[in-house]
Amino acid sequence: MTCPPSCARVRDRVLARDARGLADLVIALSDAERAEAARHLPGLRDELRAAAAPWHFDPDEGEHEGGGAGSYGEVLRIAGAGLLSGPAATAAWLTRREFADQWPRIEEVTRVLAARPARWHADVAVRLARKIRTPGDRDAPLALAALRATGATPPEHDPLVTAWLRTRPADDDPLLGPLLPRVFEAEGAGRELREERLTPAPTPWLSLIARLVTAGRVPREELLDGCLRRFLRGGDGVSLRFFVRLHELLDPAPEEAAARARDYLRLLPVAPGLVAETALAQLRRGGALGPAETAEAAGALTFRPEAKLALGGLRLLEREIGGAAGHPYVAELAAALATAFGHTSYEVQGRAARIALKHAAALAPAGQVLTDAVPMLPEALGARVAGRFGGEVTVQERPEAFTPPPLPAPAAPGPFPEPTLDVWQTVYTWVDGERWLAAFVRLAARDREGLRRALAGQSGGLHPQVHPQEPWVGVSDWIGALVREVTDPEQATAAGGAPEQTIGGLLEAAWNGAVRLLGIHPSAVVWPSPPPQAGRAAVVWPDPQAGRPGTRTSPSVPPPDEVAPPHLFLLRRLDEIHRALRAGTLPPVLLATPTLTTGHLDPAVLVERLGECAAAGAEPLPADLAQALLRLPRGRHPEAAGHAARIGSPAAATAARWLAGGGPRDPETRVRWSYLDGATDRFFDEHEPAGRPYQIRLRPELRAEPTGLEALDELLAPRARWSWFQSRGAMNWWPALLPSHREIVAADYLPDLTHPGVAAPWVRELADADGPAGEAMALLLAFQVARADPEAAALLVRMAARGDLPAEDVGAQVALLLRRTPHYQERPIVGVLADAARQGAHEAVWRLLTRLLPALLPAPGERPRVAHTEAVTLAADVAAWAGARGAIPEVSAYVKAGGGSRFARACARLHDQLAGGGGRPREDEGESAA
Repeated sequence: MTCPPSCARVRDRVLARDARGLADLVIALSDAERAEAARHLPGLRDELRAAAAPWHFDPDEGEHEGGGAGSYGEVLRIAGAGLLSGPAATAAWLTRREFADQWPRIEEVTRVLAARPARWHADVAVRLARKIRTPGDRDAPLALAALRATGATPPEHDPLVTAWLRTRPADDDPLLGPLLPRVFEAEGAGRELREERLTPAPTPWLSLIARLVTAGRVPREELLDGCLRRFLRGGDGVSLRFFVRLHELLDPAPEEAAARARDYLRLLPVAPGLVAETALAQLRRGGALGPAETAEAAGALTFRPEAKLALGGLRLLEREIGGAAGHPYVAELAAALATAFGHTSYEVQGRAARIALKHAAALAPAGQVLTDAVPMLPEALGARVAGRFGGEVTVQERPEAFTPPPLPAPAAPGPFPEPTLDVWQTVYTWVDGERWLAAFVRLAARDREGLRRALAGQSGGLHPQVHPQEPWVGVSDWIGALVREVTDPEQATAAGGAPEQTIGGLLEAAWNGAVRLLGIHPSAVVWPSPPPQAGRAAVVWPDPQAGRPGTRTSPSVPPPDEVAPPHLFLLRRLDEIHRALRAGTLPPVLLATPTLTTGHLDPAVLVERLGECAAAGAEPLPADLAQALLRLPRGRHPEAAGHAARIGSPAAATAARWLAGGGPRDPETRVRWSYLDGATDRFFDEHEPAGRPYQIRLRPELRAEPTGLEALDELLAPRARWSWFQSRGAMNWWPALLPSHREIVAADYLPDLTHPGVAAPWVRELADADGPAGEAMALLLAFQVARADPEAAALLVRMAARGDLPAEDVGAQVALLLRRTPHYQERPIVGVLADAARQGAHEAVWRLLTRLLPALLPAPGERPRVAHTEAVTLAADVAAWAGARGAIPEVSAYVKAGGGSRFARACARLHDQLAGGGGRPREDEGESAA
């Protein structure tokens, strides 16, 4: 079919996506030209649709969605708005899903529609409005614009109302008149407005309504009645939240509340709590409730589960009951009181019992109702009411008082396993790594050929191409280098001693070839530790200091500022073993292999090993000697010192001095908290942040006396870095490197504490170690408690059993974590402490709580929550178990303020216990937080 000139001009504008030009064109067409072009419009759409592959076929619409026509959606909608003659066909065309953009532009479509006849335009607008399905419907902006332009009466269609509410309100919006009254009826309107608030300033819709009311454009009576109609229709609290706030904004006068008292009464029994509270407040404001209405309201409120509402009903009841004697509605008041006897809140039950006793004379005619309800009261309350009205008192079973068990005896460390090469698959763990190194050195000295055969059998004969790696940060790198030195010394020598991975070598060789194709030198690639999985490798940047004289003591040990001091100390040991192996100067035995699973070394065994080295004419390796000294038990060992002095070697003389003097004094450690303030690091102790900062950093500081041993002095040097990213693969070794100085290890764990985190097994090994447990160790334990790690309670019990739990410091650090970070909640913390107390650590937990409890109490102006009540209840239990005395000022302040809430009663109980009053759990306390 030949396209006439008008159709050709439309087609050209569409293909050019010229929205403005197309709109001008279709507006100027004559009726005949418009009709002729409209006949060709479907063909043009089909042509554009076929020009590109569609994304999706919609079975509901029977058409493709998101294909070629979709990219011309705006201009095709303009064409349809200007060419199609039927309102139904036009509305259907404009809402075709294939024309919809993510953010459809409607300006030119709206202009074209406005140029058509007014009645036709209004008909299209109403049809577009009826097609809206959701508040975020993509066709809603066009429908709303058409309604505004035509002044047509919007159809009764709930999604239209919610879509309108999603737009930004304007004082001059012509849709305010017809649509605002429908907000009270439309399904989903309240949920759409749920985030509207009055404080600190009214949000857009509430602010607009306030202006309309002030200007007299909307009658406040209509809005009040609309709120009540919406309340009476029912719904959940979220859907009704906006209408409660609108009602609060309208602030009914007493006479307005009184005129609507009947409706407010109807809301009391079943409306959501927020609505019922509003209704009760208006009933009080309106006053003039008759006796019958008061009885109805009290009965409805005491039946509700919310303690606040039930107490409100009892206040209404008590105000009326004084003059109820002899009146027929006294039976209804008594029935409401009996309902409160069975409430789940002890506070409500107690208030009801007091009212019954206080007004017993007035209630006497309906006393049987109360007599029958006595069994619903707790035993103590029931006995008091039964003494006046009669009835059966429910005798409650008294749980046997809990007595915490004694702390378990500390477990003795086991003997360290025998050295062996058969753990080559797990040498990256500290126990197996130490066993492998000990066996390797022993066999290298005694049976080099046997060692070669054993290692070749383990590696399966796979010997990858060797490439240099700097630095060598993984334990398995060094193990690989040692293996190659024994199994293939010629190739190892040719490679300059570069380490290898004994497992997966062929994969590594393939990887080297692949990275060369990518333009990366293999020296920039390091296999991860533990041994790599197929296809995995880590790329690191080449060291800019490589090759500079004096920057490293070994070409394969990283600089001190690249790894953590304990890790560097471990690498020094591995490096000296590798060097001695190549030089043929390995001693017959390593001095530092532990004798206990804690990492400790028996002094007598150390002396035997020193003697063996001296007998062989071999001087022990320096870092190995330093490690052995660090693994000695704390204190002086004069007998072993005497034996060592008689050996006569320099290493033995050094050991003798250490054994006799008990080693150097413990270093001083300190932890400083910092946070990011924009791009600036700030310390908390210098500039406290206004709120909780986004990112926390922990910086350890250490000061130690020089020992004269190079490796030890490097290990004990001041910490200059925040974090050491390359050290994480060997952090499980650290507790065993300094088993008698756990605070040093704890301090070096801190930079990784909050991210990525310190594993509980490492903290458990520090708990079994020796040495002072200071601020750093307390912070490690606090972290486990704050995040409610499954091992947290066991860690507290473990250290309490040993008598070295820094309980007060742990409590202070948990308080800091709660105050300074957003990641931790009170209830899980209380659960951990309850578990530890019930396992026998109650005395330690009490000491911890003396520092932590103030942080678990409500902040100034905050209403007590369940977590606060559980914390104080646990504190009262633990204080009773520990026989604690001495006031906690923050708790005493709550006791002085009074109150009958469960939180206030828990505070009073704790206060009584600490004052020596026994603090026996009361019936109203219920279950302990434990």
